[in-house]
Amino acid sequence: MCYRRRKTIKPSAQSHPDCIKKLVKDCVCSILETFPPRLLNTQTGYLCDRDALITDFDNSSECRQLLSSAAALDSPQCEKHIHETVSAYFQYATLSHRWGKDEPLLRDVQGRLIYQLDLTDGLIKLQSFCATAGERGYLWAWSDTCCIDKDSTVELAKAIVSMFSWYRHSALTIVYLADVYGPGMLSSSSWFERGWTLQELLAPRAVLFYMHNWSLYKECSSSNHKEDLHVLRELEGATGIAPRCLTNFDPGMDNARSRFQWASGRRTTEPEDIAYSLFGIFNVYLPIIPGESPENALGRLLAEIITQSGDISILSWVGVESSFHSCFPAHITAYRSEPYVPSPSHVIAIQPSTSSTSDLELCEAWTKLFNLLSKSGHPQFVGRRLRLPCIIHQVTAIHLRLVDPRAPTLHVYEIHAEGLTPLKLALSHELENISQNPPPYALIRPWHSKLLDSSPNVDSTVSEQLFMMLKQPFNALLLAETPQNEYKKIASSSPIVACPPGDAASIIQSKVQTVTIV
Repeated sequence: MCYRRRKTIKPSAQSHPDCIKKLVKDCVCSILETFPPRLLNTQTGYLCDRDALITDFDNSSECRQLLSSAAALDSPQCEKHIHETVSAYFQYATLSHRWGKDEPLLRDVQGRLIYQLDLTDGLIKLQSFCATAGERGYLWAWSDTCCIDKDSTVELAKAIVSMFSWYRHSALTIVYLADVYGPGMLSSSSWFERGWTLQELLAPRAVLFYMHNWSLYKECSSSNHKEDLHVLRELEGATGIAPRCLTNFDPGMDNARSRFQWASGRRTTEPEDIAYSLFGIFNVYLPIIPGESPENALGRLLAEIITQSGDISILSWVGVESSFHSCFPAHITAYRSEPYVPSPSHVIAIQPSTSSTSDLELCEAWTKLFNLLSKSGHPQFVGRRLRLPCIIHQVTAIHLRLVDPRAPTLHVYEIHAEGLTPLKLALSHELENISQNPPPYALIRPWHSKLLDSSPNVDSTVSEQLFMMLKQPFNALLLAETPQNEYKKIASSSPIVACPPGDAASIIQSKVQTVTIV
């Protein structure tokens, strides 16, 4: 036992100099595992792969000083000192920009010094970026043009899913705006229209914007434009993103629809990349499929978000449906419009009953409805089928009210459904089988049990919670029933806002159901 116990005790750094070398080597390898596979040396202009980075550190004065200074420390202090020194040495800057012509690729710079290559527009940009990073005190720099082997499908796929973390771990992101020539022009840059630059704005902790001549956009005492209130206001105006998200963004699926809205006006050279560029923002890891259609890429991302988070807000969109699934849009632009949010004036208090017996029955009915909703489960997406908990309102009648001769493809319908006031809906296509009794359609309120936790008044009774929530107008989905007893969503060019009636008796009869949508 004594021998085994001694084996588990880490030798002190003072008595084992070789242990220091091993700790340093392990630390270097551990840090570089989270880094891009290649970095540019801003002093020499040489592109270094991981082995070259390790060799460079081993031969540096910083390494020699570290081996000496660490010997005087005990184990905990030694490990901390090693990690801080190695991390400081490998701090790197990243470039964010809009791709132009003649961008240097890996094969153009590998084994060469970028400062000695023949000048092109792209190479001038790369040289200026490295020089600027060097002036800021960074020995290492990374650019998406030449630091990724785009001829390797495997490496490119790994880079796409890792890029958010590479920008997050960078010490500084330098944003080059080739079309900005002076103060006040930030929001006019085409950089804000590109898909990949959204994560390049959100991921880094520190960002500096540079204009067309590589002069700083606005002087910033903190060396971080994210700490400049004037620049933050310009960024908010250009992106619609609140300053708190710009300065302290957490990747994940919270407020998923808002994140899609941020990206809805952006474009990528390869259409499917608009979905890939959001993987890091949502912190999802999905395979990159060469030749994949944009609809399929976006559909896989939406399905993953539904599966992991159950966020039903992403079902609220207007536009053309996807071939991937009827509940998903064909293009991310479908999220550009704001979702309908009911105003506080729609909340109405429950009037107390004058009969104690009816009060008891009413309380039991509300409790039953509450239990059904709280136990309804989470949305699930399996095998291209969405199992969606909802409150379902069967359509009882559909009347065609208008076909505009100037726009013969526009059909205006009046729809009657159980538990809802009649609503009008304009569609670009004709609804089938509307003369059936009842028509094979339903309006649904998508549901997730966590919605009960968002009640505006946590001290209210069960009945008050439900009434305040279910009384409000909501974004409805119009579903058509299939012969297989499944449903398909009917896409619309405007939000479908359904309004429950004003009486509690109707709301209390709400039907909770889980439907399967294809």
